[in-house]
Amino acid sequence: MKQSLIACSLFLNALVAFAQIPCEGGLAGEYPCEGLDLLSAWPLDSLGGGANGNDCWGWVDPASDREFLLFGRSNGLSIVEVTDPVNPAFLAQVPTATVQSLWRDVKVFDNHAFVVSEAAGHGIQIIDLTQVLDVTDGPVQLTPVSQYLGFGNAHNIAMNESTGYAYGVGTNTAAGGLHAVDVSDPTTPMPAGTYEAAYTHDAQVVSYQGPDADHQGEELAFCFNGSAGVAIVNVTDKMDMQLVSSFTYAQSAYTHQGWLNEDHTMVYFNDELDEQGFGNGTRTYIADVSDLDNPYVVGYYEADNTAIDHNLYIRGDKVYASNYLSGLRISSIGEDGSLTPYAYFDTNPESDDVSFDGTWSNYPYFPSGTIAVTGFTHVFLLSDPLFEPETTQVGVVPQASSFKAYPNPARGSVRLEGIQGVRSLALIDLVGKERKTWDRLPNVEGLSLDLSGVEPGLHLLRATGWNGETQTVRLVIH
Repeated sequence: MKQSLIACSLFLNALVAFAQIPCEGGLAGEYPCEGLDLLSAWPLDSLGGGANGNDCWGWVDPASDREFLLFGRSNGLSIVEVTDPVNPAFLAQVPTATVQSLWRDVKVFDNHAFVVSEAAGHGIQIIDLTQVLDVTDGPVQLTPVSQYLGFGNAHNIAMNESTGYAYGVGTNTAAGGLHAVDVSDPTTPMPAGTYEAAYTHDAQVVSYQGPDADHQGEELAFCFNGSAGVAIVNVTDKMDMQLVSSFTYAQSAYTHQGWLNEDHTMVYFNDELDEQGFGNGTRTYIADVSDLDNPYVVGYYEADNTAIDHNLYIRGDKVYASNYLSGLRISSIGEDGSLTPYAYFDTNPESDDVSFDGTWSNYPYFPSGTIAVTGFTHVFLLSDPLFEPETTQVGVVPQASSFKAYPNPARGSVRLEGIQGVRSLALIDLVGKERKTWDRLPNVEGLSLDLSGVEPGLHLLRATGWNGETQTVRLVIH
């Protein structure tokens, strides 16, 4: 164990030497890119190994705002702290409940991870994530606090955090349809009901807040059903789930996965086999679901490559799509719902072939703006220099509630806005040492700070008002 820890430490230390590579001239090191910088990358072998990596999700500790990546592997789950994305720390792992499997999926609710797998008899492993907060010399092995065995294998798990229900999909029950589990008490998961009208490959379950007044406030599952297209199911009553509507589309081969936009008017989804079956470029389909009883496909965005698409997620007005051999592709959503290319990072520069290899998934929801990309062999952490991170409010800076720093990550200097009423600023590293301070600031709306001489990595920029109250933002420095 000591030797493996030393080896891991040596690797991560070496990693820093080529981390934080900006995208310049269309490349970040060896990786083709546009608009996305490489913060760090590491291979599967350094994160618990196994035959392959697969899906991922994220967790943020609500008390400390520390950020963690949950990375699925064929033989288990890895938990990696990415609070400092340039220097990630592999803290813990959870072995598979039974045997290895190509597929593993994870979601988070109430500071617990819920892990499923296609491995026979696996069920849901439920892990208390707060156990990693005190780990200083990882990786340690965690034991689930509970296990749900109402089903064995599952292809995916969907979570509605607002209701406390998880939904196994593609399980060995309910003909592969929805299998609802009450996880409001993670230590005692309870079966809640099933829906077996069609096999469901993946799903997103939401408490509906869209424009359709007939369904306002209902709990709805948007199901991506392979050869059967897309179905919208009312799952409010777990013992009597009802189909709202369903639809398919031209050149449908295998509807794989999708996600709603934030106002619940459009759903964006992909087809895993249309590139092979019809010779299409990588397509993202767009459906209008503003009338839930009458949804329809309005069109698609087709990329200029043929890589097979996989998982996609939406944050704000951006679609983050993982495509096997073409990596992460980000598109902007227009007012009419159309997609326009925004940025990309190609994790497999050697090929964009129609092949099931390369990138599996991504997680774009960290408050810091760090984007995690996972695949068969590697994990990448990326940053969008134009992203404005959310702030962590510690008290209130007088007249400075909108204090922002950009670009973030920053190089050489950073621009601050909304700093009227701020008396002083301090740049603090992760061990609490002040690297730079600025005192008795002028009472202005914005100014630029010189960051020359500051070591790269994650820092905290703390503003102090004239009454002593503070506000802090995270700042990554290249």
